Amino acid sequence: MCDPQSIYIHIPFCVKKCVYCNFYSRTDLDLIPGYVHCLGQEIRARSNRSGTINTLYFGGGTPSLLPVKTLDLLLHAIRANFDVCGDTEVTVEVNPGTLDFDYLKNLRSAGVNRLSIGVQSFDDDRLKFLGRIHTANQAVKTFDRAVKAGFENISMDLIYGLPSETRSAWFNDLKQAVSMMPSHLSCYMLTIEDGTLLHNRVENGLIHPLGSEILSGLFKSTVRFLQAAEYEQYEISSYSRGRQNRSRHNSKYWDMTPYHGFGAAAHSYDGQTRSWNHESIVRYIQDMTSGRLPVQDQETLTRDQKMLEMIMLRLRTRDGLDLDVFQAVFLEPFDIRFKEILDHLRDLSFGTIKNNRFSLSLGGRLHLNSIVEGFVEKIG
Repeated sequence: MCDPQSIYIHIPFCVKKCVYCNFYSRTDLDLIPGYVHCLGQEIRARSNRSGTINTLYFGGGTPSLLPVKTLDLLLHAIRANFDVCGDTEVTVEVNPGTLDFDYLKNLRSAGVNRLSIGVQSFDDDRLKFLGRIHTANQAVKTFDRAVKAGFENISMDLIYGLPSETRSAWFNDLKQAVSMMPSHLSCYMLTIEDGTLLHNRVENGLIHPLGSEILSGLFKSTVRFLQAAEYEQYEISSYSRGRQNRSRHNSKYWDMTPYHGFGAAAHSYDGQTRSWNHESIVRYIQDMTSGRLPVQDQETLTRDQKMLEMIMLRLRTRDGLDLDVFQAVFLEPFDIRFKEILDHLRDLSFGTIKNNRFSLSLGGRLHLNSIVEGFVEKIG
């Protein structure tokens, strides 16, 4: 049986930076060849066969800017230096407007078996607002081509809660997505992140975000609409057509299982210590060229940090927190340690314990951040 480990490879390149994105990426594509060469070096330098790998994820940025042959070489490097299971979930994030049918067909032949398509919206005006380089028509064609190329496991990313967005406009996106029957949907509520172009526009009064009451209504109606369309919300932003179509890779993060991260700004976790690479492509290349691992820093998690992260991550999910697992790890009962918080959440109908699992209701998931803050104060 495969050990629950995963690999993430960061491809931090984009044709254009989206106004809402705070992930590390650059638009100077001439750095790609040197960066990819150093990725191969890092993979070899950190070769590890102490456990097996059953999820592999190329994220970004825009991984589909890389030629398929380049992605294939990276896949071969991973397989040569790690024990990769035969049924490994191999995901590549792709953006409409950066690939054609031949690219998708070759990607499938290379062993990629899951796509995450950055659709974001099926409305051209909203796509322009977000700074996307593709059109709604290109998004539809990309999905259709992916199906024709042999992909059965396809996820779509959508964003809602844009300034001035109406419920009707958002539901047009949802209806279009559901009609195409992807196996998975990620529906992200727009957040105003510091340092982004969107944040600057808000600060300068150029745009005005939707109010919390409107956003709450959109969140609840999204869950109900997708549930009626047979998409279960198994995590705050994640919906799948059945348990078998849940993102195996992302689920490992929520379970706090070990993962290896390669590339600039990538994070790794071995079950005790978290480390992260420099958030600079240039520094990353310099380190690898000089024979140094590009690690910026690391931290060994304390017992309290692990406890808080387990609570925070598991409460994001529909399955919730397994109280037996909590007690086995921390040697104390969750329902006694946090009795006051649990009683309060029950009174608000925000959370319940069932089958020895503590999980949040729909209303509770809506208030996840404030609920987590209560645990932070209790743990100290």
